[in-house]
Amino acid sequence: MPPYILLNHHHPEFETRWLQETNSTNTGTASGMPKDSAILRDMVMIYGSIFVAAFIGFCWVRKAFPKPYTIRMWTAEDDLKNPLAQEQYGFFSWIRMLFTFHDDEIAEHCGLDAVCFLRTLAMGQKLCMVGMFNALWLIPIYATAESSKETDRITDWVVQITVSHVPSGSARLVATVLAAYISFGYTMYLILQEFEWFIEMRHKFLRKPRPCNYTVYVSNIPSEIRSNQKLEEFFHHCFGGDPVVDAKVRLIANKLSSLVTKRENVVAKLENALAIEERDGKAPTLKKGLVGGIPGVSDAVGVIPVLGGAMTGDRVNAVDAFARELAELNSDISVRITVMEDILLGNASTDALDELYPSARRIFGLSKPSRYELTETDKLLSESDERKQSNKLSYSDEKIDNSMVANGSHSGHGNGIKLIPSSVSKTASGAVGSVLNTAKGATKVATNAVGSAVNLVAGEREGEYYSGGFVSFRTLSLKYAALQMLHHDTPFMMSVAEAPNPQDVFWANVGRENKELQIGKLLSRAASVGICLLWTIPMAFFATLSTVEGLKEQFQVVEDAVEAFPALEPILQQLAPLLVVMFNSLLPAILEMLSMWEGPVSGSVVEALTFSKLAAFMIIQTFFVTAISGAILEEIKKLVEDPLSAIDLLATSLPAQSTFFVQLAFVGTVTGLAFENIRIIPLVLAYVRKFVGPRITKKQQQTSYFFFRPLADPSEFEHASNMAQFSVLYFMIFMVYQSIAPLTCFFLGVCFMVMRPAFLHQFMYIYPTLPDSGGRIWINFIRIIMVCMTVAQLTLVGLMGLKKAGIATPLMAPLIICTILFNAYLQQQHFRVAEYLPTKECLKVDIQNGDDFADSLVKGAYLQKELSDKEVFPEDVDDSRLELLGLKSVEEASPSSTVLLQSSEHSRSNKAEDDDVESRGARSLLGNLFSR
Repeated sequence: MPPYILLNHHHPEFETRWLQETNSTNTGTASGMPKDSAILRDMVMIYGSIFVAAFIGFCWVRKAFPKPYTIRMWTAEDDLKNPLAQEQYGFFSWIRMLFTFHDDEIAEHCGLDAVCFLRTLAMGQKLCMVGMFNALWLIPIYATAESSKETDRITDWVVQITVSHVPSGSARLVATVLAAYISFGYTMYLILQEFEWFIEMRHKFLRKPRPCNYTVYVSNIPSEIRSNQKLEEFFHHCFGGDPVVDAKVRLIANKLSSLVTKRENVVAKLENALAIEERDGKAPTLKKGLVGGIPGVSDAVGVIPVLGGAMTGDRVNAVDAFARELAELNSDISVRITVMEDILLGNASTDALDELYPSARRIFGLSKPSRYELTETDKLLSESDERKQSNKLSYSDEKIDNSMVANGSHSGHGNGIKLIPSSVSKTASGAVGSVLNTAKGATKVATNAVGSAVNLVAGEREGEYYSGGFVSFRTLSLKYAALQMLHHDTPFMMSVAEAPNPQDVFWANVGRENKELQIGKLLSRAASVGICLLWTIPMAFFATLSTVEGLKEQFQVVEDAVEAFPALEPILQQLAPLLVVMFNSLLPAILEMLSMWEGPVSGSVVEALTFSKLAAFMIIQTFFVTAISGAILEEIKKLVEDPLSAIDLLATSLPAQSTFFVQLAFVGTVTGLAFENIRIIPLVLAYVRKFVGPRITKKQQQTSYFFFRPLADPSEFEHASNMAQFSVLYFMIFMVYQSIAPLTCFFLGVCFMVMRPAFLHQFMYIYPTLPDSGGRIWINFIRIIMVCMTVAQLTLVGLMGLKKAGIATPLMAPLIICTILFNAYLQQQHFRVAEYLPTKECLKVDIQNGDDFADSLVKGAYLQKELSDKEVFPEDVDDSRLELLGLKSVEEASPSSTVLLQSSEHSRSNKAEDDDVESRGARSLLGNLFSR
């Protein structure tokens, strides 16, 4: 993170020194205090040397040890490998190579977010070049200003080329306003050009054949259509025809989720045991114990069930134990998923659901209207139910025992999973074959299996629908029509938004209720404001330590060292921005955690929320809190009483601090790029990972262990923090100082110039493409830049007022009005056009692709993890080996599993003949629900 928090002034000694140092801008001769020119000279010598050394060092290590710096060139992962990065190039030639790639190529293989970040850096460089052009004629005007008592004390040449050297009331201040017109006018022109570029790139992104481009996320779904079928029927009524390919409302599946998690752990253990067996030539063993009354195997992670065997003290084959448990878990999970699918499809007996789980009708959308007379639609549904009942025998005399089975077929369950009632188990284990030979027996088994199905998903809310889900459409035009429609007359109800990539979905936040989301947003924003206001309190201590005087006072060893070596003092002088950089590195993690309170459904949304908070934090802290030279609470009270006094406050404080802001930008760039490109921290973590965590199999070696990442698993690029640091902060500094301290533009121009190739290299060779939000952060960036322009112009107005510029001050009014009108112009259509794909573009793609193009692309793409895989097996293991382990044997299914699966097939056959009648009835019923 950048040093965008200036130092607090609570400490008396620090306040005295700070005022003296800032006054040096007006005098340039404060006794005993370093001049601005000396500070900049020392900064360039120290951090310039660091930058040159880091650059040469990076070029050397990249050539000598290419693996850590060209990950996307040698990785075997298809999602990470970059075809553009298949050559390493020479010591310096890699820089030239980077500029040969087109934006379309970078967007395709590095992501649109990466291209947008690089474009903001290029945009900053263009603006700085205009600032440099202005500096060519502004610097002579400022340096040759007429003499006055106010400016005679200024002897430092850095201060002499700023507006501080121009006396009050001078006509030369018109040049400052003219430079502002040129700079801000070009900024508005450049924003229009960038919008034109971004809209084209954004529409290309939205046209790509990706599941998220055909899918919307629906939140706060009304209870009457809260199911897959009814949600699909709703959009069928919206558009007619067959508009929906897939509709998935998230289900509460806590029990299934816990089993899936346990299965993942068992698979990892089995892969580890197989690797040890292959390495050592024999399988590892585990100690058998008696756990919970069930014979089992205990290890460091949990209980490994084993059927039969000796008692405590014996050793068992770990591979066989893990394989047996995995087979049991695959069987259980497969059955549970199958049964839940049958219930969701309506294949289960509704009478059995009423008998065993009364709320299941409501949960699975099977309830009938009870307070209204039967309509024609209700009669259709009723006839369908009667036809079902004619195919079933009554089971009212059959009392279902809900006690769970602990027989031999499931005695091996270390987790204590009970699948079916005891009556079903007796039927299954006694005479499964004979039961299936008679219609009465088959019906009774199916009926009892429905009862066990309900027990599988039953719980306080197990199996119930959340209020959010994903709807995938057949064409792009249908998706964007649904995205821009108002679907309900209640605020926040039936809200439709862009869907994230399937791999980027935060399933824990899908379907959260609106009340919970509103509370989370309120708490998140309140906490963000509180942190923003209170962040200066801990900074007061660091502010004291970041000055030579403060260090001398706090540490005697520092005072002795400075007295012995006076040359050490200018080096310590550069600690101020460095300490601030280190302290503020904590801020992105804190604000990201606060963003999660708002319930985002994807990582790209989290990045966009975090970026907005960081940008606001930067502007407030850097250009408001910094300007407060007294007690913070007292100054805030004044601002509340008189908000317009903020302009005078900024105009008084900011012009005297240009040198420090140059330090912030230069130090942030040098230290940031040194750590970013040489990858000091990732290399240390990757080295530690070689000795920490599981690392026997190749898969384990390439997987992160907590925050220790191997080279093959690079972290994602932090777009929010980097864009807030290297774009928003630097743009704000430029806009404030480009006409009052034009030397700033040269330093910022150098920063932007070196950052673009440095980050482009990282995108090409290091960072993965996904997640990619498609430029969401860029849209927020433009909105924030418009705020920065207004703040900078108001600051300039205040400065002109303090300078008593009778001509220059009113000349600022047209510029401010033009900026406000320009912002209003952009808000009308530009952001909307950038957010959605136009209908004419949608139709072009839809006609080219055809109606069935999206079927294979999105079908099942947004299925929640718990329902996606019925069986999972160890990776890189032959099928013959899996068969020897009993993982792919046809006899794996237990009797209870057989009963459940057979009952599901029986229910499907009974339901097939009723589908047409029930479908017509459901459509009419859905229309009646909304008409009522």
